[in-house]
Amino acid sequence: MVRLKAQQPRRNGGKGGLGGARGGRKGRERVSQGIPRRSKSYENLLTRCDPQELTREEAPAETTEVSEVVGGEDALGTLTDPNLVVDGEAGTAPKEASVAELLKFTVPTMGIWLASPILSLVDATVVGSQSVVELAALTPGTVLVDYLVYVFTFLGIATTNILSVTVAERNAKKTESRLNDALTLGLVCGVVLGGLIFVVNGKLFPMVIGAGAQELVKPASVYASIRALGVPFALVGMVLNCAFLASKNTRIPLISTLIGGFVNLGGDIALVNYLGWGIAGAAWATVLSQLLTVVVLCAYASGTFAGMPFRMRMKVPKLSSLLEFVRIAGPVSIILLSKVVVFSVVSLSAANLGATASAAHTLLFNVFLFFCVPGDSLNQCAQTFLPPVAGILKSEKVLKTRIILTGNVIGVANVILALLLIFCFPQILTTDALVTRALQGCGALLSLVLFLHPFGISTEGILMATKEFDYLLGTYIINMLCMLGTVKLIGATGPNLSKVWISLAFMQVLRLAANMRKIIPQQMKRIPKTA
Repeated sequence: MVRLKAQQPRRNGGKGGLGGARGGRKGRERVSQGIPRRSKSYENLLTRCDPQELTREEAPAETTEVSEVVGGEDALGTLTDPNLVVDGEAGTAPKEASVAELLKFTVPTMGIWLASPILSLVDATVVGSQSVVELAALTPGTVLVDYLVYVFTFLGIATTNILSVTVAERNAKKTESRLNDALTLGLVCGVVLGGLIFVVNGKLFPMVIGAGAQELVKPASVYASIRALGVPFALVGMVLNCAFLASKNTRIPLISTLIGGFVNLGGDIALVNYLGWGIAGAAWATVLSQLLTVVVLCAYASGTFAGMPFRMRMKVPKLSSLLEFVRIAGPVSIILLSKVVVFSVVSLSAANLGATASAAHTLLFNVFLFFCVPGDSLNQCAQTFLPPVAGILKSEKVLKTRIILTGNVIGVANVILALLLIFCFPQILTTDALVTRALQGCGALLSLVLFLHPFGISTEGILMATKEFDYLLGTYIINMLCMLGTVKLIGATGPNLSKVWISLAFMQVLRLAANMRKIIPQQMKRIPKTA
C-alpha cells in the first residue's frame, strides 16, 4: 500500500507524462483530442498497478500515471486528494470490510477449519465403537501430535500477516519470495518436528500417563508414531491455506479441505471398521488426507497465485525475510506454546481420572474444538482484513467493532447448539451410558467455555493483526501461570471432570479480560479530523 502525492500535470507532454509525452506533433494532436498516449510503461502500470515495482524506465518523470486506475482525479489525470492511499490491487482507497464481506469470507473459512474437528469427532466415534481403551488413548496421542503442530501455527499467522499486505500491494516479486520462504520453513520445521515426535513418544507417554491408566500407553504410542509421518504435510498445508486466505481466496482451501476430509472419512471406515486396524487405522487415514490436501493446494498454486505469476521452489530465505518472519513468529510461537501447555496439562489431568472420565473428556474436548471454529474464522478474518487498512484510524475502529459484535452472535449460537448436542442428541457422540452421564455432567461448563471463546479468540486476532504481540505474550504468560496454579489446586482438592472444565472456563475469562483491557481504550480514542 503506497501513499501517492498529487503533482501538477506537465502541460508540454514531457517524458513519461500522460499527454503523449516525448514531444512531437503526433503526441500534441492526441492531447488536443483528449486522448492520452499509452506508452509501454503506462500499459505495464495499468496491468501491475504497483508503484513499488516500477523500474526507472517505467516510472513517470514527474507525474503519476493513474488516470484510469484511481477514481477521484481531474480531467488531466491528476489526483485530487494528495492524502489518498492507493490499494494496488483494486486501485482504490482501502476501506474497512462490510459485514457482508466479513461473512462472505468467514463462512467458507468456517468450512475449512471445521474439517479438522469434524474428522476428530469421526475418529473418536469410529475408534470408540471398537474399543473404549483406544478411545481414551486418543487424548494423549492427539495432545502430543496436534498440540505440537499447533505451536507451529506461528508460520501460518506470519504468512497471513505478511502476504495480506504484499498481495494488496500487488507486489508479485515479494509475494513469491515470501511465500516460498514460508513453504521452506514449514517443510523444514515439519521434518524436524515429525522426527522428534516419532523418536520420543514411546518414552514420554509412560511418564505423563498415570499409573492407573498404563493400558493407554501402547495405543497412544502407535497413534503418535504414525501421525508423526504426516507432520511435514500438515505444516506445508497450513502455510498454503493461510497464503490463500491472505489473498482473500477461500474457495481453493475449501476445495482441498473437502477432498482431504472425504479421504479421511473413507479411510476411517475402511481401515478401522472393515480391516480392524483400530487406532492405527485412524492415524493412517489422517496422514493420507494431509498428503492429498497438500497435493491439491500445490496444484492450484502452481503457475499463478492471487492473479500474479508464481513459481514454487525451495529456497534458502534471506536474512531480511527471516527477520520479518521472526518479528511475528517469535512472540506468537511463545503465545501458542503457552496455550499448548495449558491444554496439555488439563487434558493429561483428565486422562488420569480413568477410562470413562477420559473418554468423556475426549468427546467434550472434540465438541469444544468443533464449536471453536466460527471464532477461529473471525481470528483469521481480523488478520486478513485489518493489516491493509492499518493506520487508517476510522476504518480500523469500524472493522474491530464489527468483528467483536459478530463474535457476540457466534457465542450465543455456540451455546444453543452445544446444549442441544449434549443433552438432546448424545447418541451422536457415544452409546456408552457411563460416558453419556459424564458428558452431560459437564454440559453447562462446556457451554460457558464456548460462549466466551469467540470473544477471546476474535479479540486476539485483532491484537495480532495490529502487531500487539508483546502485549499478548505478557498476558498469555500470566494466564499460563494462573492456569497451572489452578490445575495444581484441583489436584490437591481431589480431581474430577467438572473441575477440569471449570479451569478451562477460568482460562477463557482471563484471556477475554486481558484482550479487552487493550482494545477498549483504543476504541474509545477520538479520531482526528485528518485521519
